[in-house]
Amino acid sequence: MTTATDPQTFRANFPVLERLSYLNAGTEGPIPVAAVDAVSRRIDAEAYGGRCGRPYFEALMDLAAQARAGYATALGCDPADVALTGSTTDGINTVIAGLDLRAGDEIVTSDQEHPGLLAPLGRARRRHGVKIRVVPFGELPGEVTSATRLIACSHVSWVGGEVADVAALVATGVPVLLDAAQALGAVPINVRELGCDFYAGSGQKWLCGPEGSGALFVRADRLDDLLVPWPGYGSVADPANALEFEQAEGVKRFDHGFPTGMRSAWAAASLGVFEGAGWDWVHERAASLSARLADRLAERGLSVRPRGRSTLVSWAADDVDAEVARLAGEGVIVRSIPAFGVVRASVGAWSSEEELERLVDLVAG
Repeated sequence: MTTATDPQTFRANFPVLERLSYLNAGTEGPIPVAAVDAVSRRIDAEAYGGRCGRPYFEALMDLAAQARAGYATALGCDPADVALTGSTTDGINTVIAGLDLRAGDEIVTSDQEHPGLLAPLGRARRRHGVKIRVVPFGELPGEVTSATRLIACSHVSWVGGEVADVAALVATGVPVLLDAAQALGAVPINVRELGCDFYAGSGQKWLCGPEGSGALFVRADRLDDLLVPWPGYGSVADPANALEFEQAEGVKRFDHGFPTGMRSAWAAASLGVFEGAGWDWVHERAASLSARLADRLAERGLSVRPRGRSTLVSWAADDVDAEVARLAGEGVIVRSIPAFGVVRASVGAWSSEEELERLVDLVAG
């Protein structure tokens, strides 16, 4: 088991770090060896054991339960409060498509949102005549009015790592949907303490799971406010009487599709790596490294985007795509956000002080 006091041992879980300074978990996280082994075992089991029969079905259900429990630990809630989805956007679509939205209803969002949130909002505007009002990220709580039906925004901004004032958003009394793509696995989360109504996150980013994985939390007293947008086998209490459409108990009625063994095995294995290290240690180390990187870049004259205690650090560059390509040539993997004119580094607990100092020298030298 990984010890929380040994950063090098934790870093050794991720083989890509042997050859690259990988600072792009905000897009795709590094894959731990434990996940590679879990997926390999699962492929062998399905290839040689066959994908049939009750034992196969029960194994899939057990793996899905393990993944659901891992997400619940990361979210600070019970497994019964978590749906297994394919992405942050899947969770967002589940909420926005599930609400009984009407023409004239207002949704307030911010000026720093990812297309994965904006596209579902755009569909709601086109399909239902919902009014979408875009306001500055830091001013969201004060922009809520009596016409606001939903607040939909990022918990942590993907642009530079600013953190939403969730307490102030919740205090408005309007339901809150948080995009957790840059929060789940990256910053401390307890959805019950946050008080939000809906919380949608990704599995492939800070949780280092597979593409096509994610989780959605729905607060228990909001469960019946949502229709099931795409019902299926897992959405009903009794699949033998699916036409009656008695919904499954709890949030799992919003699971996306039938749980795949490889996705669940990978997700559970990756989550186990973080649980073994200790989520408190993971979050504290990543946040501390990120803050140091931001300070060092600013000291060297870079224009660093405003940020909170998060794991993202972004700075301005004249040609952001060219800068990303230049750094890649040096073995440093970051990303550009051209619409905001910044280069973004994603710093994890797996990062090292040495590679971050090297990044500063490469950028500011």
